[in-house]
Amino acid sequence: MTAAVGERILLEAIHARISPRDEVLRFLPHRDRRLVGAWCFVDVYGPDDVRERAGMTVAPHPHMGLQTVSWIVQGEVLHRDSLGTTALAAPGRAAIMTAGRGISHSENSPEPHSPVLQGVQLWVALPEAVREIEPSFQLGEVATPLVVGALRAGVFMGALGDVDSGTRVHSPLVGAELTRADVDGSAGDPDGWAGGTLPLDPAYEHLAVVLDGAATVDGEPVGEASAMFLPVGCADVEVRLAPAARVLLLGGEPLGEEIVMWWNFVGRSHEEIVRARTSWETRDGRFGEVSHYPTADRYEAPALPNLRLRARGAVR
Repeated sequence: MTAAVGERILLEAIHARISPRDEVLRFLPHRDRRLVGAWCFVDVYGPDDVRERAGMTVAPHPHMGLQTVSWIVQGEVLHRDSLGTTALAAPGRAAIMTAGRGISHSENSPEPHSPVLQGVQLWVALPEAVREIEPSFQLGEVATPLVVGALRAGVFMGALGDVDSGTRVHSPLVGAELTRADVDGSAGDPDGWAGGTLPLDPAYEHLAVVLDGAATVDGEPVGEASAMFLPVGCADVEVRLAPAARVLLLGGEPLGEEIVMWWNFVGRSHEEIVRARTSWETRDGRFGEVSHYPTADRYEAPALPNLRLRARGAVR
């Protein structure tokens, strides 16, 4: 374990209800940490039994000033957007949408779909210099994983060690899924645990989110619904996993900017959010239309709060 600048923080997820029947574990934004690098939103959902229901049903809605990243653990999600894209996110394949100045999209389980749905919805705040770029979409395929000891890292955003995902990023960052490389458990200790020491970029801060099972991060236990924040200065980290455990590793250089997050928008001021909301509600064309969505459904923007939205940094 290398020296770090600042404190390690164990974050407990917030149980957030996003619909009458659906609840997620929200790790970011968190009262103790609003940003990790440029990562500004982390929702973990499932595993959910969707054999007798439609699964994910998210009608068209807008985004601006961010990248959305849909990472699937089990099942699949069909992405459609106002650029005309139709793409399937599935295990090992991340759906990465750069909203830039504005885009709209939908996310639905296809028909037919797998019996179990589990995944992570992630947002990356775009830096000031590029946040008004043209919208785009790409699928990030995990190719050759980074294997260290009994640890396998599937890199889907940015780079980790000498493995580069090849996906387009707009600030230095990494997104990777950590699982056991010894699928037969042969490398485990008497209790079945095994792992390895991953190289990290010491200019990054990191967040290790447990998706399944249990893990230790530099010897500190981290269970389900928990995550460990690692400050700038860590050049490596030892991660040990229980059998069948799974950890999401996110990291990046500190954004160094204050942002306003409201609904599906990332901006820099109250006025900017108001303008974006008005554009969506009046259908002025800024966010386009998901014309190939099978119904006329779309999400309407919620009412703005009775207070002025304030820009916030990484820890306030």
